[in-house]
Amino acid sequence: MTWRYLALAAIAAVAAIGASTGASAGSLVRVTSNGRVSVETVVEFGNNLKPVVIEERSQINIANIIEIGFTGSVDATIIQTGTRNFANIVQSGTTSSAVIGQFGGSNTALITQTGNVTEALLVQVGDMNKGTLSQFGRLNWAAIFQFGW
Repeated sequence: MTWRYLALAAIAAVAAIGASTGASAGSLVRVTSNGRVSVETVVEFGNNLKPVVIEERSQINIANIIEIGFTGSVDATIIQTGTRNFANIVQSGTTSSAVIGQFGGSNTALITQTGNVTEALLVQVGDMNKGTLSQFGRLNWAAIFQFGW
């Protein structure tokens, strides 16, 4: 549960920085991998953000994307293939789009979106699939597909 508090703190910090710098854009990318474990974190904020794509193929995969768009859409995609997969997408923008595809023994995905239009697709194939989706928008669309072996 601690990672949720860290994610919320990161969102608050990015929002404060973005508000103080006006129309500037910024991003933070952190990648760590040793062959067995892959950890990728992307934090992006500003106007007209570029789509973020993370693809991981290690035994244990952990991916986090935080996007705060002041204008334009925010798009995030995470594809994971491994024994254990964890994905987290937090988005705020005019139009928020998220896609998570996980293929492995244990899959966990969390998507949180705010905006006028929110769209999410979650596909999980594995023994233990857990997914959480929260959308706060005027027009919300979501599809969740979970398949066990």
